[in-house]
Amino acid sequence: MVYIAKEKSTIIKGIAIMMMLCCHLFDCEHIDMCTSFFFVGNTPLIRWLLPAFGPIPFFMILSGYGLAYKYETGKLGFRGQVPRVLRLYVHYWVILALFLVIGHMMEPSLYPGKMTKLLRNMIGWNVSYNSAMWFLLPYSILSLLSFYIIRLVERIGNLWAIVITIAIEVCTSFLISRYGDILIEHQFVYQPLLCFHLLQPFTIGIVLRRTSFSLDRSLRQWMVITGIVVLVILECLIEIPLRNIIYVPLMITLLSQVKWGGWLKTILMELGRTSMAIWMIHCWLALHLFEPQFYSLKYVPLIFIATLAASYLVSLPVMWVAGKINKALIK
Repeated sequence: MVYIAKEKSTIIKGIAIMMMLCCHLFDCEHIDMCTSFFFVGNTPLIRWLLPAFGPIPFFMILSGYGLAYKYETGKLGFRGQVPRVLRLYVHYWVILALFLVIGHMMEPSLYPGKMTKLLRNMIGWNVSYNSAMWFLLPYSILSLLSFYIIRLVERIGNLWAIVITIAIEVCTSFLISRYGDILIEHQFVYQPLLCFHLLQPFTIGIVLRRTSFSLDRSLRQWMVITGIVVLVILECLIEIPLRNIIYVPLMITLLSQVKWGGWLKTILMELGRTSMAIWMIHCWLALHLFEPQFYSLKYVPLIFIATLAASYLVSLPVMWVAGKINKALIK
């Protein structure tokens, strides 16, 4: 099986959360608000790199991998996943409460709005406050059902699991790309669709844990780094087909072989540890409530560093408060 130590998984989450910030801060809607130093042709380098940075499959594969490991050790079950999902939601509710208070002071007509709007956002049913949270409810449902998904993969085998989830991913991608604006108005259809859409990378994580594939441990670091660079360039140039099957698992496997050390390892570990909170916070700061202030920094590196630093600093008290609440609720 492919072995990814918990420490390496945390480091990769730290890298993935930085990818997420890049995708949100420098997409086609925002890149014209920034000044770039480097270009590929006429395209700012950061914009050119975004196809390689899609973060959701990284998080889903790592989650599927970790839950498959728990299943192997006999520690995974529906009842055990309920407190895990509750802890996730407590973090979300603390962040939501914080920014709704700030939002109400800044734009009282917009935040919090009608009670139905508030309740839908609280459960992740319709994340109109912060669209980056679309991932919350489908991920929570897959997490709750993970025991049964892993048993199904065991029953049908790795190959059929990959083939079936590829077919599901193709269908859901087509529906979302063509009819997403219509479907989002019908959440009873849209939310199950998102669950099926995320099922493929989640299943790939499970298969990655079960597979016998492994890289040669004797690979030199320059080979690993070269492999990462080549993969990123290929993804940016041609957008490798079956990205969740080829590019992301290979990238995760290569990143897990890097010998991280010193201050870089410390930073990535800390970002990985706080990645969930940063994911929930950064759009509130840079894209909703304080967008003019962050983009007034003008330059791509400054906007990125300021957003990452501010999100991390806010995450610390949020995680402390959420931790106290979780300790009181979950014993």
